[in-house]
Amino acid sequence: MKLDNSFVFKRFKKELEAEYGPKKAAAIWRYAECELQKLESAEPNADKNSRTFVFPAAALYRAVEYYAPGEALEVTRAYGTKTGIRLRNIFRKVTSLPGIPTLMWNNMDKIAAKMSSGYECRDVVVTEHLCSLDVTGCPLYDKAKALGTPEAVQMICCMDKEYMIGFRGVKYTRTKSVAEGDECCDYRLRDARKKGISDFVKRYDRDKASRYEHLGMKLDRVRICGERFHMYDLIRE
Repeated sequence: MKLDNSFVFKRFKKELEAEYGPKKAAAIWRYAECELQKLESAEPNADKNSRTFVFPAAALYRAVEYYAPGEALEVTRAYGTKTGIRLRNIFRKVTSLPGIPTLMWNNMDKIAAKMSSGYECRDVVVTEHLCSLDVTGCPLYDKAKALGTPEAVQMICCMDKEYMIGFRGVKYTRTKSVAEGDECCDYRLRDARKKGISDFVKRYDRDKASRYEHLGMKLDRVRICGERFHMYDLIRE
């Protein structure tokens, strides 16, 4: 793969030109291309994530560090954040289509399984309105560490932190990262969909029941008679 053909990393060249000027940026880019070829040749059977994300990130990190010692982490993280914002806007448009947030939450168990596939996880919780998991082992970070460039993966972490905010109907937070030295990546996804008519009906029914309680009635039980219908049984003591 060439960096110029990478959907994720091809725009990095322009960032280099803005940071270092065309001549130095071209030298960094050529060096990164050579490093990428070396990594791919050394591991021709590497997994898809390594070839798509880790190898290019490591190659770019090494190239920047070679021509601008001490600046690679800052430059690559900045690109990761900027790319994450671009992807966030794409995901926001896609998930603005009617029914997409509900479809996502209806399949959150499958999404969580996909997200955690290949990762070491603990405390995985998936409910109707919550998806929570702590990633304690990241194969992307492990691969970058094995290549001797563990810091390179922080660029991908910066992307992740930004683009995950773009999914409508989901409130996403992550305060930790294995690649940044923490014990886990703490993923938290909460239902942020607007409350629908059923929620309004539940509140209305409960408020009405409370008014009867004020008149001396006692709530005996709540019967769930359907997705949008609750019956409150009240008795007079």
